[in-house]
Amino acid sequence: MKIQVLGASGSVGRGRNTAAFLIDEFLLLDAGTVSRMLTRRAQAKISHILLSHAHLDHIKSIPFLIDNINLKNKHKKFITLYSGREVLSDIKKHIFNNRIWPDFSAIPSPEEGLLRYHPLSTRITSIEGYRIQAVKVNHTVPAYGYLVEDPAGNCLMYSGDSGPTEKIWQTMRRKIVKALIVEVSFPNALRKLALLTGHLTPALLKQEIKKMPVLPGKLLIAHTKKGYRKAIERELQTLKNIPWEILYDDMEIAIS
Repeated sequence: MKIQVLGASGSVGRGRNTAAFLIDEFLLLDAGTVSRMLTRRAQAKISHILLSHAHLDHIKSIPFLIDNINLKNKHKKFITLYSGREVLSDIKKHIFNNRIWPDFSAIPSPEEGLLRYHPLSTRITSIEGYRIQAVKVNHTVPAYGYLVEDPAGNCLMYSGDSGPTEKIWQTMRRKIVKALIVEVSFPNALRKLALLTGHLTPALLKQEIKKMPVLPGKLLIAHTKKGYRKAIERELQTLKNIPWEILYDDMEIAIS
């Protein structure tokens, strides 16, 4: 499994793009950043998007991605959005509503819309031979994490945005999770803010690790907020029992 980090930040700035992780060129985990990091040819390969939740920093590139595909769509390509019903409902109601952006589920026609919606339950879903399991996490809006298993059995866990939570870690039982992409938005001094807004600090992450029935091969840290990355990196040094690294834009990760 090859993962290209299109964006790994919790805020926008020079060299800081918001969450988007491209798996094997076709499957996107969140869509905060796409078109500014990929050629149009690479964008055209994307066919499925797993959305953790409907906050702007995780969805803002979807309209531009669809628009780019629409400009040269000789092969009647479409993109399918996957998430919980509440998340997809927010996308339909507030983004693709023919006011903020065109309703591409009906363009060029309702039968051949460029955008499709696929509600997920917590059951395992198959996408092009990849096994996907959505799990509810703890955020300020309906939000999901994902266990992604490729045809070779390599497993990636993605927490999306979440404060202290429970169910997602239990899905790791009886799985060999090679990597966990987990958010750490704030330093320890902002614990109260992190809990209020549904995020983690290094100390809170340490508590979450204790809940895991099986530790992942490595921790990939994402969603650090602007101005706090150095403090977060310093505080993560207390994690001694598992390898970790903070993700950055345009990084490539191989899981095998």
